[in-house]
Amino acid sequence: MRQFIIDIYYFLLALEPRYKIVIILVIVLLIFAAVMISIVLRERSRKNSIEARERRIKRQVEPIIQEVVFTDLNASDFKDAVKKINRIVDSTLYRRSNMNILNELLIYYHRNLGGEAFERLENLYREIGLKQIALENLRNGEWHIRAKAINDLSTMRMGETLFEILQYTDADNVHVRNEAQYAAVKLGGKKAMSFLNDLESPMSEWQQIRLLDQSRKFEYELIDNIGPWLQSKNDTVVIFALMLMRHLNQYHERNQLRKLLYHRNERVQEKAIETTQELAYSEALENLYEVYELTKNMRVRTRILRAMGELGGAKEAGFLREVLVSSKEHPLVMEAAKSLKRMGRHDVLTSYRENELSEKGENIVKHVLDDRI
Repeated sequence: MRQFIIDIYYFLLALEPRYKIVIILVIVLLIFAAVMISIVLRERSRKNSIEARERRIKRQVEPIIQEVVFTDLNASDFKDAVKKINRIVDSTLYRRSNMNILNELLIYYHRNLGGEAFERLENLYREIGLKQIALENLRNGEWHIRAKAINDLSTMRMGETLFEILQYTDADNVHVRNEAQYAAVKLGGKKAMSFLNDLESPMSEWQQIRLLDQSRKFEYELIDNIGPWLQSKNDTVVIFALMLMRHLNQYHERNQLRKLLYHRNERVQEKAIETTQELAYSEALENLYEVYELTKNMRVRTRILRAMGELGGAKEAGFLREVLVSSKEHPLVMEAAKSLKRMGRHDVLTSYRENELSEKGENIVKHVLDDRI
């Protein structure tokens, strides 16, 4: 053996440098491959162990959960069920992991059941200690753990945690912030929406849609004072308030709506114009004329023309005709023609003196009047 090693040593020593480099690289790659294989096998074994433990817990716990959910247990039997579940998940090494498995199982049942089963599952969630674990995760976890904890608490309707959740509605992390805002509205309704009064962080369009969808579950009269939100320094809060005003038919802030037509933020202006149109607030037409003259933003001007087509009468038809004749901006000419058609003013669209319309204008009118489009 010793002689064999010596022979190998002298053989390698006699090789050219390029062959030595190749051999060294091969050895390094083999070692790397062996390490990777051992890591993969270890992870696979760990995953299999977790899956086996998850199957065992579900197999043992599900019958108890179903008994609690579908049977009217007395207080003593309910406590016994809680003790049985705690014994199953109790483990020195894997208790937190086991509780996570149990948490997902209860949330799954909660999402797929209703009625009295909701309340029984929620009581079980509290008694087992999952609510307390979620609160600890919320206070001490990383951002993704906090966001998950908030989502779990709102899904399980833990209304008593609302005050704690409200502390995170303006959190630095956007995911935590979004989950906290949605959970607050879900758990606390109108009263919890007071976080909008002091919100400094921007709200994404998707977040606004989520909150709007949850808000639409309220009775209309419950949201009776959106004025502070319409006057917020946070433009995204203003936009959200306009969405509420539009979708919940809130007419009592019409004066503030007219002011927002002149807002410095063009996105707020656009949303205010849309809201004016949707609420059929024709009294704001004079303001729309002013804004049209003041702004140079093409999108704002286009939306004003569209609103005039929905809200206006003979005066607005004349204004739209003037835009059609005199404007050199293609989007404005197109929107003016469409608005006249929506008003049913085909007579205005077809009564022009020779050469009054540009060639492009004539083509736009023909396009708009084509019933096939």
